Amino acid sequence: MLRIIALAGVASLSFAAAAVAQPLPTPDFIKAAAQTDDFERTEGRLAEKMAGSPQVRGFGAEMVSAHTKTTAALKAAIAKAGLPPPAPPMLTAEQSQNLATLKSLSGPAFDKAYVYQQIQAHQTALGVMQAYASNGDNPVIRKAAADTVPIVQHHLEMAQSLH
Repeated sequence: MLRIIALAGVASLSFAAAAVAQPLPTPDFIKAAAQTDDFERTEGRLAEKMAGSPQVRGFGAEMVSAHTKTTAALKAAIAKAGLPPPAPPMLTAEQSQNLATLKSLSGPAFDKAYVYQQIQAHQTALGVMQAYASNGDNPVIRKAAADTVPIVQHHLEMAQSLH
């Protein structure tokens, strides 16, 4: 099972590396950012309930809180940019698989898989955010991405410290 997670992580890293060189088009960036926030909140709620470690439960709670705020900031930027509001995000197949894996685990096994998934997810999100913040085509959305970069970087560091 962890091998599946590891392979998904490699795919995520490849996506992140590609994203650094070329930002996503604005609609795709908005969709990816919304999916990431939804995934982080969903996994965070799961961690609050199922994690064995109080530190991992606390990290999950922080992900729910912080990604609720980044979603609100993105929605405000979308409105300010005069763009249509996006459809509610649907998780990617990889995100759905990661959630299914977590739901089958508990205690230390849950903690290990959750932290690993969070490291991978935040590495991917950081690459996407940095690419758009540097070269995105909409200045308002580009600023929102730039404002989100340090938050995602901090989350990555938090997850790595739990590893």
